[in-house]
Amino acid sequence: MQGQRLLEWLKHDLRDVEHRPSSEALTELIEDTRRIITLYLERPEKLRPSMVANELNKLAKGLEKAAKAAEKLGKQGLLLIVAASETNLDASDLDMPRHILYLQRMAVWSRKAAEVADQQSQSARSHKGGSTPDQNLRELITLLLVAYQEILGIKPSHTIDPDTGLVERGASAFIKQALGLYWPEHTFKHRLIDETVRRSLLVRELEYFDPPPLSSS
Repeated sequence: MQGQRLLEWLKHDLRDVEHRPSSEALTELIEDTRRIITLYLERPEKLRPSMVANELNKLAKGLEKAAKAAEKLGKQGLLLIVAASETNLDASDLDMPRHILYLQRMAVWSRKAAEVADQQSQSARSHKGGSTPDQNLRELITLLLVAYQEILGIKPSHTIDPDTGLVERGASAFIKQALGLYWPEHTFKHRLIDETVRRSLLVRELEYFDPPPLSSS
């Protein structure tokens, strides 16, 4: 039912195209679009670099506390842990310093990773708050634009309606229609989708990113 609604919308949107794609191509695009969006719905949401830095610092702090606690407990604590786990180990084989060094090492590397994430955050200006660029949305829209172009043989365009300030036709409008059908309601604002499509198209204008022609003619 959803696919049929999107198919009818697409047919109406392409009514003025000189060489209209076949019904088979339109149906293929609808199916590809549904599969791509469903795939992205199943992916966990990526954290902003600033959030990654925060969580890594929390992890480092926790590991540092764990290392100190393990050092304080010593072999006595490790014996109780082994007993609780019902592991068949000889007491003479227990090596608490190795566990302490592991926790300390992980804490150090977590701090270093947090510094890298913080640098990424500064570069992306994500530390300033406000609207955060959604990497998942950018990747999703790029895939949808590629599918639109390659299946229909129509170069995606970005045309803004002067009255509404929004894109009501073409690839951008198709993506908004598809997200409205297959993605949870109100997840993305229409203006954010329009802007993300516009930026994605600017990148794809570079010859390097265009697919090579099928023949040299």
